[in-house]
Amino acid sequence: MNKCQQEAAVSYQQELEQENADLKTSLALLRQDQEAGYHVQQTLLPDNPTQVNSFRLDYWLRPSLYLSGDFVDCWPLPDNKMLFYLADVSGHGASSAFVTILIKYLLGKYSETVQVSPADLCKQLNEELLAGGLDKHLTLVLGVLDTQTREMTYALGAHLPTPLLCLGSGEVRELEGTGMPIGLFPDALYKDYTCIFPEQGRLCVASDGILELMPGQGLEERQQAWRDLVQKTGGEIEALLQHLPASQEQWPDDVTLMTLTGC
Repeated sequence: MNKCQQEAAVSYQQELEQENADLKTSLALLRQDQEAGYHVQQTLLPDNPTQVNSFRLDYWLRPSLYLSGDFVDCWPLPDNKMLFYLADVSGHGASSAFVTILIKYLLGKYSETVQVSPADLCKQLNEELLAGGLDKHLTLVLGVLDTQTREMTYALGAHLPTPLLCLGSGEVRELEGTGMPIGLFPDALYKDYTCIFPEQGRLCVASDGILELMPGQGLEERQQAWRDLVQKTGGEIEALLQHLPASQEQWPDDVTLMTLTGC
């Protein structure tokens, strides 16, 4: 190797070392951003459990990456009512996590009205996401529960698996209703459904990531496997987790469980 070749090799080695150092710096900054985002998202989650009058909300949330596109929340409303929801934003990571923060803000703002309608809240969320041009959509279970009369009004935004009501008798019943995803269609329609929350009952809601962990070849089989598991465990989160591969290093999707129990 002549002198020119040696100098070129040294220069190339120095460039590689500099690019490697720049890459390490960029990764460190990205990690810091991820940690900051994770801290913000965790801070915005409700207390676990959260007690509102005679009802208690519990949840378990596991992101597939560092940040989650799933989010749960609840808070008291006037006249002994409470609002609760589970949102599942499309995609993974920071961009989806950002939308969960936006959802919390918008629902908090719009739920300050005297008469809160879950269907109207879904409609307003849909309009906001489309107007923002975020190229993100979500599925949603959103309810308002009167903790005195136990009347629950809810809207469904194309959410899977179907929310399940565990009755005191051990029976499991799907919440009726349909709805369109939030943030996809400008003319999307949403409807309020009403039922009486059963005595000694529990509402069990999961994001669609849970279906990735269920046995079966198709959606119908996996939803049935999930329903069977909820019936077997009574929908209690700790009991459900004993049947999930909680030790695996990476999850195929964000997975969230949320239960609402009458005390």
